[in-house]
Formats: sequence, structure tokens, C-alpha cells
Amino acid sequence: MIRTLVIDDEPLIRKGILSYLEELDVDLVVVGDCGTIKEALILVKNCKPDLVLLDINLTDGTGFDFLNRLEERNFNIIFITAYEEFALKAIKQGALDYLLKPVDHEELETVIKKAISIHESRLSERLKVVNSRLEGTSNKIVLRLYDSFQIIRFDELVYCQSDSGYTTFHLLDKRKFTVSKSIKEYAKLLPEKRFFRTHQSYIVNLEFVDRYEKGGALFLKDEISIPVAIRKKDALLKRLL
Repeated sequence: MIRTLVIDDEPLIRKGILSYLEELDVDLVVVGDCGTIKEALILVKNCKPDLVLLDINLTDGTGFDFLNRLEERNFNIIFITAYEEFALKAIKQGALDYLLKPVDHEELETVIKKAISIHESRLSERLKVVNSRLEGTSNKIVLRLYDSFQIIRFDELVYCQSDSGYTTFHLLDKRKFTVSKSIKEYAKLLPEKRFFRTHQSYIVNLEFVDRYEKGGALFLKDEISIPVAIRKKDALLKRLL
């Protein structure tokens, strides 16, 4: 989910942008909107946006003034303005893109999807770095959820189950955490000495295995039944015996 802030001093234009963002079928939430630098500085600090749609001419200065007053910038910028002559300066400010008013909805949708793609890619890389550092030296994995980072200890993770590109982590205390990532990604991150992928849709913690039945079903504690692919049977038995 990309957290988005809209900064434009024209209320009708701001309202139109907000309305269109709500209609987009994308992983985005608007965390605030305003029309002045003063308000923008407060919102950035409190709302921590990932993306800012920024007008250049504001009530109490310019979008560039706003950027210069920031202590740090942890978000991408899409400039929106009626003045094409600011394009080069916007690019030099590291803007992700630049849109002219009146804003074309198709162009806006394109740059929003571009921003989401970049944001998701960066978060994914950060998590890979974190988890690669943990691998072999720690007993936990970090998941990126909707509004937080969830730390899961290996000794409380019973099994993982995938469905339509999502992966659900089932914990010993019955909690569940679902992430929008394939189980294939986590098969690479979870330590092989402790976890086993029994099926294209399942990874189990071998410490919670209760029994394996000849019919091909694996049972965990609390009688949780896990399917075992035929091609995985021999490898699983070697791990269990």
C-alpha cells in the first residue's frame, strides 16, 4: 500500500485529483491533502507519505520551497502544475514525473502505477536485505503487512500456505498473517534445515510434524492435514526418518 499526499492550492483541482485517486484500482491510500507549505510540512511529518503529488505554485510559496524546508525526504514526487517551464527544475529535484494541468486521467494513472511499482520494488529489496542478514544467524523472518512489519520467530511458525499469489503464515497461537507475495519467495528465505516444501502451495515446519500416513497425507500438531506432492514424498521421508 502506497501512502499518498496531495498538495495543491486550488481546492477544486485538489478535490478532482482526490476523487480520481479513489476510483483507481491500485494499492493506494490518500493520507492527507492541503494547499500550503505550512500544512504540508506538518502532514509529511505526521502522515509519513510514500508519494507526494505536488503543485509548484502554492499559497505561501512554491513546491520547491517546500522541498527545501524538509529535514529529510523519504518519498517520491510527482509534480503537477500549469507551468511547463518548471519541468527541468522539477527533474533536477528528483521528481518521479511531471504532469501539466489540466491533468489527464490516463497520464495520472500511468504515473501512479509507475510510483507504486517503484515503491513495491524498493520495499521488496529492503526486506530481502533484512532477511538475508537474518539467515543463518537468527531465528526469525520479517513480513511486510498492510501497515506494519511483522517479525515471526521460526519456533512459532507452523506452516505457510499459498493461494493466488498470496502467502498465509499460520502460527502456533492460531494467528495468521497474509502477505501479497508468492510462497516461492519464502521458500528461499526459510532455512532448509527447519522447513520443508511439501507441495507447491505448502511449506511446513518439521518440528511440528506429528505423523505421515501412507496415503500421502502429512499431519501436524492439532491434526492439521498438509498435502504432500508425489515427487516430494521420498525427500520428505528422508527428512523425517
